[in-house]
Amino acid sequence: MAFVIALPRFVSWSLMQAASLPDTIITRTIPDRGVLEWTSGVLQILVLLLAVGALVSLILLLAAMREGVKKLNGTLDRLTSDTRPLLANASAIVDDAREMVATVKRDVTVVSDAAAAMGDTILDAAAATAERIDEVNAVLDVVQDELEETAITAISAVRGVRMGAHAFASRLPGGGRHRRSQRDAQSEQD
Repeated sequence: MAFVIALPRFVSWSLMQAASLPDTIITRTIPDRGVLEWTSGVLQILVLLLAVGALVSLILLLAAMREGVKKLNGTLDRLTSDTRPLLANASAIVDDAREMVATVKRDVTVVSDAAAAMGDTILDAAAATAERIDEVNAVLDVVQDELEETAITAISAVRGVRMGAHAFASRLPGGGRHRRSQRDAQSEQD
């Protein structure tokens, strides 16, 4: 009894009744279910069936997606194996193109440098030629001035000689007129 007293009061009362009335049968009546309760139960069953159907559909959809992913992976693997040589060839072509571009760049640099050097040489030669031409022009100017002076001097001397000869010839008896008339006749014919 010490055990029963230590329990809460309602538990100890139930145990005492069970101990005192061991052969008493307790019955409970179940009330009748109405239409609303039957409908609620049917709806719960329908919702449960719909949930199970949705779960099965989801499982089938996931299985189909898994098969699709497997096929996609197989196709990707096949494409990868098919395109690997193409990519290797494309990579080799790109490498060759890079080498060609580098070669062309080097050649263009060499030609550009040669053209620059040739341009510098031509500019130097043109400057030297211009200097020489200026020197030649200066010499020609001096020569021309000297020739003009010499020509003027020579013409003046010839004129002086002619005038002197004419004056001398005019002092001679009869010879001056004859020569003058021959000269005048010759200049008229020319």
